[in-house]
Amino acid sequence: MMNASSPKKSEHVSTYNTLPDHVIEEHILTRLAVKPLLRFKCVSSGWLSMISSTKFAKKHFELWFPSHDQNLIVQEDRETEEEDKYLLSFDENYNLNEYTKLMNKYPTVRFNTLNTRVVGSCNGLLCVYNQDIMRMYVWNPVTNHCRDIFVPMARGKWDDYQLRCIGFGYVSSIDDYKIGCLMVHNKTLIILVFSLKTGFWIQKPKIDLYYELLLTFEYENPAFVGDTLYWIPQHLNEDENYIIGLDLVEEDMVIIPLFGRIPGDWVIAKLFRMEGCLALCLIQNYTDNEKSICHVWKMKEHGDEEDRVSWQKVLSLNYIGTDFNYLFETGKCLVSQLSYQSHRLILHELSKVSSSKPEQEQEQERQKPPDEGTIVWESVDRGSLFNYFLGGTFGYSESLISPLGENED
Repeated sequence: MMNASSPKKSEHVSTYNTLPDHVIEEHILTRLAVKPLLRFKCVSSGWLSMISSTKFAKKHFELWFPSHDQNLIVQEDRETEEEDKYLLSFDENYNLNEYTKLMNKYPTVRFNTLNTRVVGSCNGLLCVYNQDIMRMYVWNPVTNHCRDIFVPMARGKWDDYQLRCIGFGYVSSIDDYKIGCLMVHNKTLIILVFSLKTGFWIQKPKIDLYYELLLTFEYENPAFVGDTLYWIPQHLNEDENYIIGLDLVEEDMVIIPLFGRIPGDWVIAKLFRMEGCLALCLIQNYTDNEKSICHVWKMKEHGDEEDRVSWQKVLSLNYIGTDFNYLFETGKCLVSQLSYQSHRLILHELSKVSSSKPEQEQEQERQKPPDEGTIVWESVDRGSLFNYFLGGTFGYSESLISPLGENED
């Protein structure tokens, strides 16, 4: 029998201090990749609530994105019954370390990905469009959150409506993600803008003049800069050429005439965002020696002045390649080089333009030896990657941002 006066066994007292939740959140969790964070939701109800919050998703993306923006999503430009979207992931030195089908990387049952195409990418969200059923999806591939959106139409047949331009972007001043569309119906141009915050479309018919202009545009890839979506016809004519913009704040069109007369041998035009500005790439192809020249022009806005917009030529590249694929924010670019033996993806660094006179500069560029660049991917399968760049290329970065508003599971 135990003596009542016997000393009790001493209890173990932990000498470790627990870090405060705000320190764990601000200095540890916000600096982790997305996939570990999704697993850490299971740690406790407190961590689930914290990691699922919109505040945490925004903070995490602000810290994570600047150094992890070298992912691209590419897709074919032709109809296919198979998966036609691929993810390309580059390391900090732009070496290709992953090339895989998008659905293998991010499988989803939220919607049928066949017969769809990516029309926009922003802050880890993809805007995907199914033309057959006039339906859009705003989808976070890594969390698999998806917003299902119907395109509004008046009474009539679907064939009577044509979506010529589609884009997607985030308007920071009002903390809202918006889809912007330019639709043609009965020779009338209709502006469509969908707000993820309100869940509603706005519709604005425009005059017939814009309808004629929009007929030169068809499924062009947008560039989103300064709250505005921009599109340009891929092939320019020798007369007047215009960039069409859709201001997602004012929800109205912006028409920007291009500088002067475009020479006939500048056959391809593409728009990108570079260093926070709208960048116009004009690509000139020479069939005699397979050489191409790309000049990059940066747009500058001048407030309320009469000439609100000016263009400055900033970069150029003399290269051998089949297609100018993508211009990164940093000024680096990807070019496809296709031959009978193989297909290569080559990384180039564009050079600053010289101070030569314009008429002298074009001939000087043509005489220069082409930049060799760095091969980041090569395959003996001739068509394996080339076709996908033709259907559009979008930058992509994983995030916790939800298209449903406050992040949900």
